[in-house]
Amino acid sequence: MSGLIGVFGDKDDTADMDPLIEKVNFRGTCREKDCDDECYSLAVLSSTSNGFDGSSSAALDGYLLFPEEEGDALQGSEGEEKFIKLLEKEGLSCFDHIEGEFALAYFGEDGRCLVARDPFGVKPLYYTIKDKTLYIAPEIKALTDLDSPIKEAPPGSYYERGKGWIRYYNLPKVFKKNQLSLQQAEEKMRHLLWLAVEERITNVENLGVYLSGGLDSSVVAALASEISSEQINTYTVGVKGSKDIEYASIVTERIGSNPHVYTYELDEMLEILPSVIYHLESFDCAYVRSSIPNFIAARQAAADGRSVMLTGEGSDEIFAGYSYLKTLDSEKEITAEIENFIKNLSRTGLQRVDRMNSAHGLECRVPFLKPALLELVQQFPLDWKLHDFEDEPVDKWILRRAFEEELGSKVAWREKEQFDQGSGSSDMLTAVAEDAISDDEFAKESAEAPVPVRNKEELYYYRIFRSFYPESVLPLVGRWTKTS
Repeated sequence: MSGLIGVFGDKDDTADMDPLIEKVNFRGTCREKDCDDECYSLAVLSSTSNGFDGSSSAALDGYLLFPEEEGDALQGSEGEEKFIKLLEKEGLSCFDHIEGEFALAYFGEDGRCLVARDPFGVKPLYYTIKDKTLYIAPEIKALTDLDSPIKEAPPGSYYERGKGWIRYYNLPKVFKKNQLSLQQAEEKMRHLLWLAVEERITNVENLGVYLSGGLDSSVVAALASEISSEQINTYTVGVKGSKDIEYASIVTERIGSNPHVYTYELDEMLEILPSVIYHLESFDCAYVRSSIPNFIAARQAAADGRSVMLTGEGSDEIFAGYSYLKTLDSEKEITAEIENFIKNLSRTGLQRVDRMNSAHGLECRVPFLKPALLELVQQFPLDWKLHDFEDEPVDKWILRRAFEEELGSKVAWREKEQFDQGSGSSDMLTAVAEDAISDDEFAKESAEAPVPVRNKEELYYYRIFRSFYPESVLPLVGRWTKTS
């Protein structure tokens, strides 16, 4: 999925990126820029071949959008040059005029060091400071050998040396009074989703779309199919007879996509499990489970020559899509949970999306996380997200309504299932862990672990995780609120 690497030292330091690059070189082809006089080095790992402009002092991972100019998404040297011009013109307020999914770094002639990350943390970024040298990288594993505390770069923020991290984007709060009718809200939401998909596929070659047959991925696939001038390729995985495969086939028939379906069994899941955990950089039960089908789907897409994928990630967070929200007692509790979901996306769902795709050199884009869409949805009353129907709350109600015609009622009103449930992988893994770990082992090891290990399955994953990563990185592991 590409990645940004940088080393910013003092005048007498040597800025060596090679050890960092070596740890994550599977993310793509490396393009580098070194400036020994200023003692900084920048590199971007990417599936594209855009090189650095010789005079550029910036590095861009991902793409930038400049909404006020209604231009295309800019990557590589085009995006870097545009950013430098805007920074010189607007100063740090330039971030008010930029959208996209990005991590970027800049080094000015005056020695100014600037690093920034997109509003939701779609693009991964970590950093550490050792001996007055700043190191940045897209994955934890690239920085562990430095033996210095690693931190996640906060989404929606920029870093200036000497000043630290400064937030330029704040997540919008829930509006107390909605000014839109339901029809107006649906029309505006559809328009923004259309625009978000269009921005992410324009001028993209070798596009693919992940399709689980659930609401979110089906909406993205339907819009991509409508916007694209070519037949889109959709990718679906699961165990034989899984619901995802059943529902995805309905969608592909309706939208006319070219379907790619792959089935797998328990033996294959166990074979790839260590690789999944190594790339994921997590042992969280829910995320490991759902990462397995993600990993397999990405492997298939990469084998077919895809370079950019679309996903429905982010919809559950902004539209109150998680089932357990229905069990909470008050609107205040539900709203607080939604805000927490969004704040933690970069180390939960988005981390899964990034790592499983980057493991195969793919870039994955997230249309539901267009800031203007979130800002609109935060104006919706909770009843438009969790809507009471026959004494039973229906999640993502307004989104289901808005796309029922394109998807058909069976898909539009399909009950929410997490990826590991729909693909059929969750129960198999639970059984394996139960057989592998005794009650006494679980009691002893979970008590000794420095972080909560909540069941035998999670302990099974934790053992593998600790074979790859030191205890010092455990605070960076995002955790799902609920686990079975």
